[in-house]
Amino acid sequence: MSRVVLCGQLPLPRLLMLNPIRSLNFLALLLAGALALSLMLNGFLLYSRAPATADYEDLQETEADLRLTQRLLARCQSDHQQQDSLLALRPTPPAMLPTASAQ
Repeated sequence: MSRVVLCGQLPLPRLLMLNPIRSLNFLALLLAGALALSLMLNGFLLYSRAPATADYEDLQETEADLRLTQRLLARCQSDHQQQDSLLALRPTPPAMLPTASAQ
């Protein structure tokens, strides 16, 4: 006896009728594998990274250089402002100075 199609429905193929427990086991196994792979990769990346003490020392040295540069720049700006204020106190020279050849 052949299968009869009722109300426009087709019979499901045998491939789609997998055991639901079997498909859940496969998904759990796939998830566990992905988790294990992720843990191994993270462990490798953490292990292969340079020690943090070298980074911290470099950071301190760079910060000290930056602070020294800022102090030197502030001192230079202060000197220029002082020079500018002294130049502003000077009287302006006349536009035309007499020369010896004009006599």
